[in-house]
Amino acid sequence: MTPARFLLDRSVGGRILVARLRAAGWDARTLAEEYGDRRAQAMPDEEWIAEGTRSGFLLLAKDHRVASRPLEARAIYMHEARIIAFVRGELTGEAMGDLCLRHERSIHRLGSVAPPFVMALGEQGLRRKRLNYP
Repeated sequence: MTPARFLLDRSVGGRILVARLRAAGWDARTLAEEYGDRRAQAMPDEEWIAEGTRSGFLLLAKDHRVASRPLEARAIYMHEARIIAFVRGELTGEAMGDLCLRHERSIHRLGSVAPPFVMALGEQGLRRKRLNYP
């Protein structure tokens, strides 16, 4: 099995979280690192979902409601995206890092789960969200 690669949405506060994940040995990149600052700031969610998925990443997002918004849900479905989204939007980069590392084994296993999906990550672990498409 190929190790999972992660792309972090700009909403997760990039630097702190990506540094924590890399220190733990994760292959993680921010949108700005992957596409440049200017493009990353201008990318609609549907675009970064499509681009990141095509590049083979599991996507880390801050808002689990991405599964219910029509445009994002359609992009997830059409591009067979794998998304992990935090249940609580007010989490700091440190807290998001703690959650990821606490549930690291389960998160890395998602690389072998058939897409598309959105998994909500909270204190109790991962929970599959219903995708609002088709």
